[in-house]
Amino acid sequence: MMDNRLIAVAQGQAPADVIIRGGQLVNVHTAEIYPADIAIAGERIAAVGNLPEGCCGPDTKIIDAAGKYLAPGFIDAHIHIESSMLTYTEFAKMVVKHGTTAVASDLMEVTIVSGVEGMKEVLAESAGTPVKLYYPVPAFMEENGLQTTGSTLHTAMMDELIQLPQAVGLAEVLVPPILGGSPASAHMLELAEKYHKTAEGHAPATYDGALNAYASTGINSDHESTNKEEALQKLRAGLHVLMREGSASTDLRACLKVLTENHVDARHCCMVSDDIDALHIKDLGHLDHKVRIAVEEGVDPVTAIQMVTLNPAESFRIDNECGSITPGKYADVVLLSSLEQCKVEQVVSKGELIVDNGALTRELKAPAYSDKLLGTVHMNHVTGDDLVLKVDPKASKATVHVIGASPVSLLTDDLTVTLPVVDGVVQPDVENDILRIACVERYGKNGSIGRAFIKNFGLKSGAIAISVGHDHHNVSVVGSNPDDMALAVNRIQELQGGLVFVDGGKVIEEIALPICGLLANEPGEVIAEKLRAVIAAMAQRGCTVPSPNVTLSFITLIFIPALAISDQGLFDVSKFQIIDPVISVE
Repeated sequence: MMDNRLIAVAQGQAPADVIIRGGQLVNVHTAEIYPADIAIAGERIAAVGNLPEGCCGPDTKIIDAAGKYLAPGFIDAHIHIESSMLTYTEFAKMVVKHGTTAVASDLMEVTIVSGVEGMKEVLAESAGTPVKLYYPVPAFMEENGLQTTGSTLHTAMMDELIQLPQAVGLAEVLVPPILGGSPASAHMLELAEKYHKTAEGHAPATYDGALNAYASTGINSDHESTNKEEALQKLRAGLHVLMREGSASTDLRACLKVLTENHVDARHCCMVSDDIDALHIKDLGHLDHKVRIAVEEGVDPVTAIQMVTLNPAESFRIDNECGSITPGKYADVVLLSSLEQCKVEQVVSKGELIVDNGALTRELKAPAYSDKLLGTVHMNHVTGDDLVLKVDPKASKATVHVIGASPVSLLTDDLTVTLPVVDGVVQPDVENDILRIACVERYGKNGSIGRAFIKNFGLKSGAIAISVGHDHHNVSVVGSNPDDMALAVNRIQELQGGLVFVDGGKVIEEIALPICGLLANEPGEVIAEKLRAVIAAMAQRGCTVPSPNVTLSFITLIFIPALAISDQGLFDVSKFQIIDPVISVE
């Protein structure tokens, strides 16, 4: 689009609003670093390089960038902002300090709970923040009898949402329906092609023939690679590989080896978060943290910057708006005092200096939320007896499937363990780290409860419950003592959503999540410290999982191998069906 003001400023015929002067430009198109000034008119960049005298007027604001590198604003190409447990405004306040000026988020978690109306409320909220929200439309939200949700997306809704001005494509297009020839998937892919939008993938542990079949449909990217072999195959198949470093899925270092050992071109590689919580952001950062990891692993710093700027912008075909410091793009600029350490000093977003010396330059207030986003937890009161797995009272032993959780990956194992039975109730084995897990329906639709066992939490006493559970967001609880488990679940009902840790019949730590049962209504730094207290209390009782909240929230995801749990029961991903957790009894 031709903008006459940009044209005038670029030629020195009109003054710029802002000039960033004296910095070293990181040109992500040419992989060069060289001195350059930046002239900004309104929200856009007018000129870069040696500026004509007329660019600087009496009212032009000058930002002195001497001794600093000028990088494009960082873009997270795949993040579920709800996993931060923060409102969009609080999330934006935290990540913009780390150089993030845009994210791609499907808002699926809010939509699952509160429907399209709730999603649009958050989408509107994002417009008042310095972090732009690009919207990939969720590609799966259906009533399938495998999990109970608050809302679903129907075909007609997809037709509407893909045309929203913020919509950039489809999100999380799954492998199983594609390989099964799903007519619904075919329709969604046709919509993406019709409206010239992308189709972002979700293909964990997909290789060879299955990968070829999947890529043949026009899938654009994937964020589920966990090793360099998987990343390499997906790059060779033409996919953009979004290398994930989340709170509970730390795959980035393994995937970066495709660059440092296989020496492939990095232009189709991005670094993304998928799911990070407020504590991760406070302690480690956001995309700046991933740049530091990449440099530590031997990636050239400019290449690492490309992987959080131009590459994600091109992946979503938004490089006409952002991703580089070039004329016509949004004036999103990160001023760094160190390139290798990715040390953020100042951030300009849409032409406004929003972060100066690491602090926000103005207050950002969240809006009041409607009833659509509040009061969404409608559970029956549960007892400990409701949460245990029962078999024939005559049995003395039961051989059961156990979910093998991982502290560093979203993938789980299908383990087989024999446990004692007392009065018809299958018992946990705390000494060998076999704990109870249950998932309680929270929308007031059917009161269903899934029950099973889980390994690798390490918790010796107490119970943790959370109302965040992908992709249905029922209440999940892990522990050994059923009464503690019930107390944690019932407390979540009282809080209208939350993360609760109970031990010995007492609530030890909790975080209220009253917005959709997913988000807090407190500042990000406050939530970060509350989460630190939850994790510390669990660690004192033997928990070995670094981010138990995020790990537990993904044990419920029925699309990542091998086992998951929903309110309908234990789910076998390979068979794609609910299975009996009990294999046999003696």
